[in-house]
Amino acid sequence: MVLESIAFGLVAATGLGISDVIATVLTRRYGVPRTVLGIQFIAVVAFSFYLPVESGLGSITGGEWLKLVGLSALLFSFIVGLYKALQLGPVAVISPILAAHTVIVVLLAVLFLDEHLGVWQFVGVAATIGGVVLASVDLRAMRSRQRVLGLGVLLSIGVSVGAGVWQFGIGAMSQDLGWFLPMYLSKVFMMVMITPVAVARRAWPWHGMTKTVGAAIVVVALLETGSNFAFARGAEIGLVSIVGAAATAYPVVPMLGGLFLFKESLAPNQIVGVAILIAGLLGMALAP
Repeated sequence: MVLESIAFGLVAATGLGISDVIATVLTRRYGVPRTVLGIQFIAVVAFSFYLPVESGLGSITGGEWLKLVGLSALLFSFIVGLYKALQLGPVAVISPILAAHTVIVVLLAVLFLDEHLGVWQFVGVAATIGGVVLASVDLRAMRSRQRVLGLGVLLSIGVSVGAGVWQFGIGAMSQDLGWFLPMYLSKVFMMVMITPVAVARRAWPWHGMTKTVGAAIVVVALLETGSNFAFARGAEIGLVSIVGAAATAYPVVPMLGGLFLFKESLAPNQIVGVAILIAGLLGMALAP
């Protein structure tokens, strides 16, 4: 169960890491409303093929529908806030703040889902989160910045809290409704919520659309939604706290991409952070 949770969490981390990099470029060139609406529309259309196979739609209670609407509103808020924070930057500071949302996921899972982590599993979770935060920060770059606290950073703090609550809520509902419906319906509701904003601002997704932009939106939609489905599946069959801790590794993906693709160098603290992250994942996997 723990190994499956870690595996699905790492799959989610990989997809989210790649999609965040592409989404950052999109929001800076294409704008937040257009990007968000385009991504949600493609995600809903692409994954609606599975809806006829899903038999649990009629069993959702009124209370669960209200929870889904609430979670969708939270998703809407923090996705828009996330893309705006990434648009404003600096990404090197924002990424570790966003990664810290897993602390909220773990705490809520322990408090409300009665998930009991062994001592070594708890140490592994803490090491994983700490390693990600440390690996995401280039202290050399931060020292060269006189102003660190800006609107992007303040937004990322709020986004981190919202993301933690939302991820826990989706994980908890996935244990009751399965991996597909909570995530899919959240995407549907979010598309409904973002559409009036885009209409009011006349931010039509097809304005300024090129083949490259369209392909990038499709890639982000499939990667982001598929990654969230992987998280939901891991939460359904395993522990929300463990899959959440493993998924928090996503900020390391773009960092490693820069290392191997663009021959960027890592700061000493980032090397230590990656080592701690790997040790944390191994600790969770091998803990008795």
